[in-house]
Amino acid sequence: MKLVLPILLLICFFSCKEEINPFDFNSNIVSENDTLYFTDPTSFSALHNNIFYPTCANSGCHDGTFEPDFRTIESAYNSLVYHPVIKNDLNNSFSYRVEPGNSLKSVLYHRLIVDIDGISGIMPLESEDDWDNNDETYISNIKDWIDDGAKDMFGNNPVLPNDIPLARGMVVFNSGQTTIPISRSPNGSVLVPNTLSSVDLWFSVSDDVLTSNQLTHNKIKFSTSLFNFNSITAYDLNVLNNPISQIGFYSTNEDYFHKYNFDLTSYSIGDVIYFKIYVQDNVNPITEIPNNGSPFVLIKHFSLTII
Repeated sequence: MKLVLPILLLICFFSCKEEINPFDFNSNIVSENDTLYFTDPTSFSALHNNIFYPTCANSGCHDGTFEPDFRTIESAYNSLVYHPVIKNDLNNSFSYRVEPGNSLKSVLYHRLIVDIDGISGIMPLESEDDWDNNDETYISNIKDWIDDGAKDMFGNNPVLPNDIPLARGMVVFNSGQTTIPISRSPNGSVLVPNTLSSVDLWFSVSDDVLTSNQLTHNKIKFSTSLFNFNSITAYDLNVLNNPISQIGFYSTNEDYFHKYNFDLTSYSIGDVIYFKIYVQDNVNPITEIPNNGSPFVLIKHFSLTII
C-alpha cells in the first residue's frame, strides 16, 4: 500500500507534463547559437529573435497592447503576413502589413523607412543601441525575408487567406451627379430632401482577393424596417468598370463600383430607409452588408432619411 501513492504521483507528473507548442515560444527559450533557427538572419525566427521581440515587443508598444503583436513567433507572423492594414498611407497604397514577395507593397517595410502620413513617425519610435547600430542591416534582412516569400519559421510559404467582403461606405448623390454627395445627419443617416424624385446610391466594398467589380451576385434590398429583409425583393446593382472615389465610413478615400438609382416617390418626410447589399467572392457564401451583427452606427451609415 505504501508503494501506491509514489507510483500515482509519478504517473500524474508524466501524464500532466505540458507539451511545448513550437509556434508559441518566446525567443528567449531558444539559444542564439541554435543553427536550426538563427543561422539565416533573414529567416523569420532570426527576425523575431533579433528585431521584433527585443526592439518592438516593449511595454505599451507591440506587446499585445495593439497589433502587430510581437510577443511570440506565432503572434508576430499571424499579425503580419497577409494581415489587412489598419493604418495606411494617405493614398491607401497598401492592402497588407506584409505582402509575401513584395516588400514595396508591404506596410511593415514602408514604416521602417518612411513616415506614412507625416505624423505617425518612422518605426521603431523608440530604439536602443542594438537597433541604432544595426538598423540598415536589420531593415535589409526584413526586406529580403518579405521578397523571398515571407516564409514562416519552418520555411513554409504562406497561404493567401480569403475573408468575406467588407463594407467600406455608401454615398448618395442627386441622380446623374457624382461630385458632391448629399450630407448626413449627426447619427450618420443621409438627409435626402423630399423634393427629389430619385437619388443615386453608390456602395464601396473591399475584398482581400478580388477587386470589387469582380464580386458576383451584386444585389440590393431596402426597407423602412430592419426586421423584414428576408422576405423583401432583391434588385440588381449596377457594377461599373471605373469606380468613383469618395470618403467612406472609415473617413478614408474609397473606390465605389456599385451603383443603384433609387426611386423616392413612394416615401414621405420622416421616413428612414435602410439598405443592405449582397455580394459574393470566389470562396465564401453570399455576404450581407451590413448584417444584423454590424454596429448600429454602420447600419445607420447605410440608410437615408427623407426631410
